[in-house]
Amino acid sequence: MKSSALILWERYKKEKDEKALEALLELYDDLIYYWASKFVYYGEPLEDLVQIGYLGFLKAIENYDPEKGELSTYISHFVLGEIRHYLRDKIDKVKIPRSVKTLIHKMDKYINEVWEKENRSPTTDEIAQYLNVKKEAVEELFRIKESIMVTSLEDLEIEMDKIRAERLESFKLPIEDKIALEQALSKLPEIQRKIIEFIFYQDLTQTEVAKVLKISQSQVSRLLKSALKRLKDIMLKDIF
Repeated sequence: MKSSALILWERYKKEKDEKALEALLELYDDLIYYWASKFVYYGEPLEDLVQIGYLGFLKAIENYDPEKGELSTYISHFVLGEIRHYLRDKIDKVKIPRSVKTLIHKMDKYINEVWEKENRSPTTDEIAQYLNVKKEAVEELFRIKESIMVTSLEDLEIEMDKIRAERLESFKLPIEDKIALEQALSKLPEIQRKIIEFIFYQDLTQTEVAKVLKISQSQVSRLLKSALKRLKDIMLKDIF
């Protein structure tokens, strides 16, 4: 049985019925607002992001193919893509001072060190004291860092798709290699082992892992890359 959304979409595509399009927009209005609200911390007004989301909605309606899956999923993909493209264009026009980039790098390094030593994320006050800046400056650094992240979100998603595909192949390893892998994993810090377990064994996304561990997605990404590099080094050392 066809859903009401699919019936409306077919009516619009066949007859270019504007009322059907309006009904679809009303049906998915909350979804567009939901995704737009995820990006308000980049400093853009919600209404502006919603308007950009509407453009993604229209593109989704025009390009949708029922064989590609649920309409809501397709709309989400286009809405997110349009918002990210809009934000990337804005961010590319803003030159971030070298001094700010240096502070962000020091902040990331400090957060990573605290995680590895104490298995927790430092407070904003602790970061401010370490960097010798005010608490408000730390909050601003986080906002700038998150803004920078937008430029690589799509590349990150492609990278994770490749990693997941490779993860499936790992189950075909000979038993000796699996044992070697487990031994190498045991030599990693606990936080890195957890991230690998969540992503490769429980198939969570980096965003989901970040929520579980109560850290940022960028921290998960950095720790994952570091963990994979250390794993490679450990296993190569054992081989040679």
